[in-house]
Amino acid sequence: MTTERKDQEKFQKDLEKTSKQVDGVSEYRDILSRVIHEGEAIFKIKNKALGLSAIIAGLEIGFSYFLLCSLHYLLTGKVGENTIFKLFSLVYPLGFILVVVGKSALFTEQTSVLTLPVLNGQRKFIELIRIWGVVILGNVVGGILFTLFIAYLGPKLDLFTHETMITIGEHVIHYDSWVLFLSAIVAGWLMGLLNWLLNSTINSLTRILLIFMITGVIGFGGFHHSIVGNIEVFGALLYSDNIHFLDYISFLALALIGNIIGGAIVVGLFKYRIFESNY
Repeated sequence: MTTERKDQEKFQKDLEKTSKQVDGVSEYRDILSRVIHEGEAIFKIKNKALGLSAIIAGLEIGFSYFLLCSLHYLLTGKVGENTIFKLFSLVYPLGFILVVVGKSALFTEQTSVLTLPVLNGQRKFIELIRIWGVVILGNVVGGILFTLFIAYLGPKLDLFTHETMITIGEHVIHYDSWVLFLSAIVAGWLMGLLNWLLNSTINSLTRILLIFMITGVIGFGGFHHSIVGNIEVFGALLYSDNIHFLDYISFLALALIGNIIGGAIVVGLFKYRIFESNY
């Protein structure tokens, strides 16, 4: 009887262990399924609607830039320059919260999402390139429009000056190209991870906290996000004698490629391969 009881207890423990493993697999599958479903839904959006959504995202993400400029102008001369750039992490997330919660088409937030339907055989690579092109163009145009608008309004309201815009833009691109490129990979990696985490919960407050946490890390580290960086560098291009159009284009190209590698490969490909290898 004692032996039977011990065997039963061992069987029960093994059953509980197996149950926990199955639950873990189910959760991973659920997240992957949601991400693929989200990506597939984006592929079905018409180019015109997607382009307009991308322009809106470029405009909305500009509010992060507006706060960066205002904070820098407010604190200049009161605290150290390096401290100001670290404090950017407190206001940097606002534009991302507006865009992600509002479901506008932001390139870096959708990079890994759009990769998964291609890896899953549901979409072709050429379709992925088409959507990336539409979203990038819309984000860049929206960002440029916001920069032109806030560059006029900000100084009029004494929120910041054109010198502030120059300082921020020059700070973004003063790194060596290889440093900027690696930094952009980290930013893309974090944005891809953000989307994965967002698909693990439906609670609105939790989602906002996740956006704040991940994009705050990007802001604190000064990692190069192509869409916000587009606004920062274009704003400096307008008024700086040290930044030229070629500098702007080179930065944008490096940041976009780095973000793609971080989001599509480090997150999208690796997450899918984990599922494919184990489940």
